[in-house]
Amino acid sequence: MKLEKSERSKSMDLELNIKGIKGVFRDIVLYALYRLGEAHGYAIRSFISELLGVYTPSSGILYPTLRELERKGFITSKSDNRRKIYALTPKGRKYVESRIEYIEKLLGKVEKAVKILLDIGLLNLLNTIRDLWESDVDIPPGIIDEIKQRVEDVRNILLTLKKK
Repeated sequence: MKLEKSERSKSMDLELNIKGIKGVFRDIVLYALYRLGEAHGYAIRSFISELLGVYTPSSGILYPTLRELERKGFITSKSDNRRKIYALTPKGRKYVESRIEYIEKLLGKVEKAVKILLDIGLLNLLNTIRDLWESDVDIPPGIIDEIKQRVEDVRNILLTLKKK
């Protein structure tokens, strides 16, 4: 599937946002260890899931992040039978303490955003789309256009809040 030029620029914007999210995710992993003390990967994953409400990081995201943080000297690990136990290094603790206000403010914003997404039913919509995809149901272009228009209507309603 070849993307039109405007679609490619949207894709690049999304890529930049994802790169920004990656840095935020590192902060959240460090914050989890700050709150937990020592923890294995599953405990960190569960803590983050509870913290964010609707997102549970996959192993494919969490463990590479833990390896990167260890490589950069923010965390350390030790083996406990078949599991690795992670903990902050002094460098990692100092980093989190220097950013704790920012991280906790960010988590508060995430909590508000998740509440709004749940309240307006967006997560139900995403689940419906996933169910259709899993059932190999194609959504006709006319329905896609109607959904796009309604999403734009909602976006415009929300943008009026910025003008006030």
